[in-house]
Amino acid sequence: MRIDTGSVIKAGGIAAAVGIVLAILGSIPLLNCLFVPLLCIGAFLLPIGAGVGYGYYTPGREDLGQSALGGALAGGFGGFAYGLVTGLMALVFNSGAMTMLEDADIPTGVGAGIGSFLVSLCVPIVSGLVLGAIGGLIWPLIQGNRTK
Repeated sequence: MRIDTGSVIKAGGIAAAVGIVLAILGSIPLLNCLFVPLLCIGAFLLPIGAGVGYGYYTPGREDLGQSALGGALAGGFGGFAYGLVTGLMALVFNSGAMTMLEDADIPTGVGAGIGSFLVSLCVPIVSGLVLGAIGGLIWPLIQGNRTK
């Protein structure tokens, strides 16, 4: 089974870039009411788009298994990049909220920040793998309908 790594990086990078831009715009206080709903929709559509993008950028026709695996890798790569940036942004932006909670005698600590970082990193990777594989399965079906 041959996976085109250039296509994985290209499709996953595009999905990660769009997700990172939405995350940055969603963290700006006056713009977050506009971009947070787009982030919720993008959480499902970006990995699927990365999977479809893998099939689009891959030269030649692939079978369903190759396309699903490549789409999963593209979605996982996009999810990793997106999760890393959003996790780091959550650590930076939530440090002020942690200070306010400590002033109110609510026990918080470094573990809460690290835990939120790990969740922000792991959830996009896992969902990116699963939804990217679904997107990878969609591309051969699109190709099959074109040739008819």
